[in-house]
Amino acid sequence: MKKFAGVFFLSLTLGIQISNANNLSPIENHITRYITTQSQEQLSLLEQLVNTNSGTTNRSGIHKVGTMIRPRLEKLGFKTYWVDEPPTLKRVGTLVAQHTGNKGKKLLLIGHLDTVFPANSPFQHFVRQGDVATGPGIIDDKGGVVVILYALKALQEAHVMDDANITVILTGDEEDSGKPISISRKPLIDAAKDSDIALDFEWSITSDTVTVARRGIAHWTVEAYGNEAHSSEIFQNKAGYGATYELVRILNTMRTKLSREHFLSFNPGLVLGGTTISNRNKNQGTAFGKENVIAKIAMANGDLRFITEDQKSAAEKKIIDIVADHLPGTTASIKFQDGIPSMPPTAANEELLRQYSKVSEDLEQGMVLPLDPGARGAGDISHIASLVDGALAGLGPVGTGAHSERETIDITSLSTQTQRASLLIYRLINS
Repeated sequence: MKKFAGVFFLSLTLGIQISNANNLSPIENHITRYITTQSQEQLSLLEQLVNTNSGTTNRSGIHKVGTMIRPRLEKLGFKTYWVDEPPTLKRVGTLVAQHTGNKGKKLLLIGHLDTVFPANSPFQHFVRQGDVATGPGIIDDKGGVVVILYALKALQEAHVMDDANITVILTGDEEDSGKPISISRKPLIDAAKDSDIALDFEWSITSDTVTVARRGIAHWTVEAYGNEAHSSEIFQNKAGYGATYELVRILNTMRTKLSREHFLSFNPGLVLGGTTISNRNKNQGTAFGKENVIAKIAMANGDLRFITEDQKSAAEKKIIDIVADHLPGTTASIKFQDGIPSMPPTAANEELLRQYSKVSEDLEQGMVLPLDPGARGAGDISHIASLVDGALAGLGPVGTGAHSERETIDITSLSTQTQRASLLIYRLINS
């Protein structure tokens, strides 16, 4: 896997380096100049969106953000509608916008309306300081949404989108998707089945990289059991080692045997152990135990991140074997649950990056290289990467601190990334 990834990224870098920059066409110059004139209006809309709380559980807030975006898409010639999720999922659903046509590639543009910050979060407002600004969702993903809007607006203003086939999918629960995924991501999956290319507009980590591959995520729960007894009897034949030592053995063996595998990671995010465990779920629980009693039960929840399905399957098999090798007087079991699939590197994604980098070079904004897949987590595009001919992610504005109260945008990157996106879309719908 490591050798494959190294060859892939080396060949991609060399391929980009030999491309020759060409001047922009008159239409492309018109598009980019128009985006520059719209920079203040674009930033003003971003401020309005950021100041409207849309945490995943704040369904009314997400609808309000969608209401601000929907008429702008309709003004660009898109037919829009909501696809609601069943009430049992307790999620908003998806805003869909469709522009039908027969010209060039059929494109799917992906963003999301929700953030990780709930309605009662202290982090609520857009704050600007010079060329940077902070705010909830400012790069994840409200900045990406305004890049989509203004890239399309520039194309419409240039009268080059009339016969384009473009679908925009803005999910309302990307940060904590409704389960099952087959329901909550059905609008996205249906759109991908009728598209050639998928472009995802979550934030860009650096101005000179874009995502051609990103890791998937699965979840696991380990439970270990021991014999409850007086602590003085631990390690003896009758009492055994106890549940806590068995759980620690499993986690440490996973670390020593698997942690060096390229692109593979696993993290025990919650650990509980003692005589009893109660009130437990994915994120919390209560444990009772005494220092002079051998632990009867111990458990850990965690995630597993991987670059391909083959890597995930191989890792799960190794972990199952580790779990089965019990310490004396203990037993253990593990359960896996699929989360988001990976977006593996492909030749089609490589070619799409070549085109994106060519756009950037023609704009005199420099070469764009592939981002290390280990540098970012899973996302909506991973659900449909296998359904389209090519995919890119990280096309939104440049920023840092996503999912934290330090979430920050480089304001100058709004225009830069919008110009890149608009010209890439323009060239794809004319290819």
